Amino acid sequence: SKGASTIVIMLRSAALRIHQFHQCGGARASLRLATRPRAPLLLRSLSSPVDAPLPPPADLSVEQALSTSRIVLDFVRLGVSGRRLDVIANHASQPVQERWTTAMQVLVAAQAHVAAAFGYAATAEGVMAYRQHLAVAARGAGPEKLEELKTYDREVWSEVLMRGFALAPRPMDAATARSFAGKVAAAASDATGALGDSLTADLAALPAGGDDDQARAQAVLGVVQRAMATVQTELASDVGYAGDDGYVQLQVALIDHMADPAVMHATQAA
Repeated sequence: SKGASTIVIMLRSAALRIHQFHQCGGARASLRLATRPRAPLLLRSLSSPVDAPLPPPADLSVEQALSTSRIVLDFVRLGVSGRRLDVIANHASQPVQERWTTAMQVLVAAQAHVAAAFGYAATAEGVMAYRQHLAVAARGAGPEKLEELKTYDREVWSEVLMRGFALAPRPMDAATARSFAGKVAAAASDATGALGDSLTADLAALPAGGDDDQARAQAVLGVVQRAMATVQTELASDVGYAGDDGYVQLQVALIDHMADPAVMHATQAA
């Protein structure tokens, strides 16, 4: 689906930044160690990288799920992730769809850093595995732990809205979410309408593909995302989420219902 493709590209971009960070940090650390007096054996063993890589986690315990969720919240609330959201808030003149995409990149990067710290590979596949294990852990949690996980999730989205857009969440009931997702899917499937004509023209205007397939894929995805954002914006007022503020609040409101079978099916169809 287009939503899954968006997440995969964001995760790959975040994973590349993490990989580059560790490479640069490792190089600097090696240079410092090479120029210092020889350290005691215990200190050297603690400060040197492990030769044999650890296997990736096969699952997450409920306690690990709670810990990772808490750390993501701390990153967004107290760390660099929150500062990056503040930058988004300072560029309110930019198109709201671009600001929302940037906010999602900030959040995915925070999740990627946490996943890497718990043994997952700093790749799109590694972070996707972390997210899948987190969902499995949530399903197996008892009522109290599950509510705690949901609370962390709500607080993360609240921080994203408040720090990046100076907005509070506006929840949506399940029936409205199903109806809206169905309308978006119907509009997206109408290849002969205004959406189809505009999308075809925008895709045709893209430069011819070269050696950089990933750049081409990102450009195509960007065109599709903008087209879908236009559809959502046009339909959002029907459910009380008009304007730029409504568009952002709508995205968070829909996330609460992504596990709903009807919403999931409509989203994948779109």
